[in-house]
Amino acid sequence: MDKPGLPCSVLSGFILGAALLATPAISSADYFSLYLKCEGAVSANKGKTQAHLDLALRDNDYSALIQRSNVLPVGGKMKYEVSPATYSMTYYSPGARTQLYYDWYKGYLFKWDPNLKRLALIRLSIDRQTGQLDGDMLNSQDESLARISMICKAVSPEDLPEPKF
Repeated sequence: MDKPGLPCSVLSGFILGAALLATPAISSADYFSLYLKCEGAVSANKGKTQAHLDLALRDNDYSALIQRSNVLPVGGKMKYEVSPATYSMTYYSPGARTQLYYDWYKGYLFKWDPNLKRLALIRLSIDRQTGQLDGDMLNSQDESLARISMICKAVSPEDLPEPKF
């Protein structure tokens, strides 16, 4: 007499499939497909300042990690969009924060520029053929506070310096 239910092979296949789905994906969560090293300048009405930006781009979730920069916060992430001609990305400012650092001998070392307190977002576009990065630092009314212009080069992880710690 046969017992009602699923055959053993179907049941074991179901259990194996459920176990695989429950197992966390180890594959390419930290895999970055492209590393970019960008150097150039930020121009505002008060002048021009040298700038640098190193990005690691991840294809599985289209995020760009800011690895080193004096323009954007290190460790920040941006979503990017890919077209045949460009990489486009936007960084949204977390809000205006005024910070003062005081040196007792010389006075203030650093203070946010009043224009930067109004910073709402930074739009970047990188030409995939020439490596030219162009960007705008905008306030909440979409008025330009500064322009970013850099040249980016693709580098391999082997070209990056080894961590000291």
